Amino acid sequence: MNSSLILHPSDGVKRMSVEVTLAIPEEVYRRAKRIARARRRAVADVQVEAIALTEPAAEADPAIEREEAAFRRLHPDLRRDYPGQFVAIHDESVVDHDDDQVALFLRVRERFPGQFVWVAPVQESPEEMYRIYSPKLLRDGEA
Repeated sequence: MNSSLILHPSDGVKRMSVEVTLAIPEEVYRRAKRIARARRRAVADVQVEAIALTEPAAEADPAIEREEAAFRRLHPDLRRDYPGQFVAIHDESVVDHDDDQVALFLRVRERFPGQFVWVAPVQESPEEMYRIYSPKLLRDGEA
């Protein structure tokens, strides 16, 4: 294997690359070649992209899942005790709260360095809701 810094022709970005000789079935190569031609890209770029896309998804962090579940479980009490505030949950318990999310974050970061702490607003629902308004397109003369 040879390592070198090369300029990738497809995107013009410099990055470290490792040169590898890889034997693949002829049909796989022909398919990659057809895709590359259709996308006007190098065959090697298509093959690298295909390999990168098969990378397994990262495992979920159990701390995140645990604290999120605690937030949902505690939500009825949180609505009663901390309406409209931000809460910090660590080890499945409320460890701090504040109206100011940044102030809360700074205290939590100092108190629990390197540990995951769930910080969320206490709203009507434990789910954050987003409204996305879409423009309505009108033809000339429509109002």
